[in-house]
Amino acid sequence: MGEKIKENFKLQKILRVNLTSGSIKSEPLEKKAKELVGGKGVAVYYLLKEVAPGTDPLSPQNKLIFSWGPLTGIAPTTSRLVVSTKSPLTGTFLDSYSGGMFPAKLRFGLPEHVGIIFEGKAKDMCYLSIDHGKAELIAAPDLKEKSVAELYQKFGKGVEIAGIGIGGEKMVRYATISSDSGTHHAGRGGAGAVMGSKNLKCVVVKSDPPVLPKEIRDLSIAYVKKLRENPGTQWAIQIGTAGTTFSSQNAGILPTFGWKMGRFPGYDNIGPEKVKESTKERKTCYNCPLACGYSLRLKGKFEIETRKGPEYETIAMLGPNCGIDDLSAISKLDYLCGEYGIDTIEVGNIISWLMRCNEEGIKIYDIKFGEVEKCVQVVEDIAHRRGKLGDTLADGLKKAVSVFGGEDFAVECKGMSYPGYDPRGSVAMALAYATSDRGACHKRSWAVGPTTFWGDAAFDYEKAAKFVKEDHDKNSILWCLAICDFSSPVYLEDLGCEWLKALGYDCRVEQLKTIGNRVWNMAREFNVRHGFSRKDDYLPKMMTKPLGGEGPASGKSIDPAGFKLMLEKYYELQGWTKDGKPKIKLE
Repeated sequence: MGEKIKENFKLQKILRVNLTSGSIKSEPLEKKAKELVGGKGVAVYYLLKEVAPGTDPLSPQNKLIFSWGPLTGIAPTTSRLVVSTKSPLTGTFLDSYSGGMFPAKLRFGLPEHVGIIFEGKAKDMCYLSIDHGKAELIAAPDLKEKSVAELYQKFGKGVEIAGIGIGGEKMVRYATISSDSGTHHAGRGGAGAVMGSKNLKCVVVKSDPPVLPKEIRDLSIAYVKKLRENPGTQWAIQIGTAGTTFSSQNAGILPTFGWKMGRFPGYDNIGPEKVKESTKERKTCYNCPLACGYSLRLKGKFEIETRKGPEYETIAMLGPNCGIDDLSAISKLDYLCGEYGIDTIEVGNIISWLMRCNEEGIKIYDIKFGEVEKCVQVVEDIAHRRGKLGDTLADGLKKAVSVFGGEDFAVECKGMSYPGYDPRGSVAMALAYATSDRGACHKRSWAVGPTTFWGDAAFDYEKAAKFVKEDHDKNSILWCLAICDFSSPVYLEDLGCEWLKALGYDCRVEQLKTIGNRVWNMAREFNVRHGFSRKDDYLPKMMTKPLGGEGPASGKSIDPAGFKLMLEKYYELQGWTKDGKPKIKLE
């Protein structure tokens, strides 16, 4: 049985889909790619090798990669899809993640494969069908302008689907790839726009889970117990990401009124207690005991039942940062973004920027904080690229600033808007946003936790680099394995080695740590080759201005000298040059 496990569960192939010619072929995974385990590692290897510097992200020459890890769908909390490409929003390497049922079903549908490389461009709208191992491209002009939820109605029961909405078809540069009836999204950086540029509407999967041997089933039972009992996973079990609203409000770093303040006066209406009392049911991904998701039943400005969420980032950016204190209104905006397939973090930042500009006398669009109906209109205009404003905003905040002005109120790095933690109350997050490989991102390093939420280093410039560097390396290997961030307190004990060995892989913890650092360096090397350097690891102007309102961060700002200190220390720890270039040989 041990030999059969190795044969059935080791991922040694990759599927290449040429949308221009319509050809589909299964290829052996290249040796150097195989050494990077799976997930992010395999994706960055192929993008670094196959996407030339200067490639337009929305051209047929760009590649779009769906990948997963050796544990995906087999171990608890590993139903994770990695979507990678050159970002149309930032021009950087992009890897974006989603969970749910689709990733596991995709892995089961392509036995022994670690991913799919999409290249070229189809003449007309099409989709990829994967039916119990058989892959086929099918023309589908009738699928245009359908949401992912509508696609499930089209294909019926027994399938899982990942695809794009109107946002992806219109190539909104922060369009998402949605799955599980639109409840899960590869959300940031615009992978959905790349999918749209290739006339690929969706991937439709039919598959059955493998029959697992007893030793794997027993290991799964042991890990379910660990996951349910570990102190580091209790927040996910009890409330999910909505609990973060309390932490950010308490620390005074909840983005409010266009990044003007760090505490929101209407917090009680959108906080975790409101989410708890409105929860209809808890939601979970395939083979996950945490059930961190939730659907809500709300009566406020709108009467609405959510399919899932809204999650913390959506609450923060479409709520307090836009001056909206009605959870039903936030959920309405979240629903629209989900239907159209566009990133709620980008949308929330863009709307709050319009509000702040209007308040400060820069008359781009007449919209005030809290004006929900006008927020709805902006979402509609962006998704459809309607008018000059909608068309410009669909290209992102950085492009909007270049057209309309308002740079002082734009909070972004490399063209990707900041997520829901104001770094003026957690300086390590300023470094995390600046050095993230895909643009401003909290997922690469959630340094706000150990420095601020339960730590005492919120304003410590000296310690920040170490926190961020360790997070970057650690998360890189988790994403090669395609393990959910929320279960990391358990899997970080041995970096999944117990599972890898059971599945036929020869690995050691120190070896995996080295791979994590290598993959992070490879993503940086991709960016360097595509024109990025130290100048792009910048701090937005607003972060050098004192934060208003109440809380521990009130009156604080990011000191440019302190930021420079953090950045240089980070480069030193990573072994990069002073201009931020990796020194290690990557090929």
